[in-house]
Amino acid sequence: MPPWGDQWGVLTLVNFFAGGAALWATAAACLVAMSTEYDGIVSIIAIIVVPLLVAVPSALVALVVGLPVRLIPVARRWWLAHGEVTVIGAATGFVVLLVGVCVIAASGSESPTPGLPILLAGWGIFCLSAINFVWPQRWRRAPSSLSRTLLRP
Repeated sequence: MPPWGDQWGVLTLVNFFAGGAALWATAAACLVAMSTEYDGIVSIIAIIVVPLLVAVPSALVALVVGLPVRLIPVARRWWLAHGEVTVIGAATGFVVLLVGVCVIAASGSESPTPGLPILLAGWGIFCLSAINFVWPQRWRRAPSSLSRTLLRP
């Protein structure tokens, strides 16, 4: 089954590293959005290192939680056939994550507790969807059927 057939290990590695890069970039952007003061070089190092310390364990946990869809054949077929679930999950998680960041940034120096559950929920949904991302099959087939329609006399 496209894109990698029975090579679930290749898909797992691609998902882990590509999804991990997306997690790192998202965590860095959230950290920058929530930061209130700048310390110079320490802040720059923190913007690089802290997202890495958050993204790697999050990616590993999401990969372990997503193992059933990789190892159980019935779940794997459904997951590969319905990739739009991961796209919708990533978009939803990202929006919820942004709402949590906005709530925390709006609270300023006050306690960030009201936005923390929102932030964590969004991060969890985004992590699971980014690490277990599959491009929807329906979206891969659309250009070929469209090109056949356009090429007909």
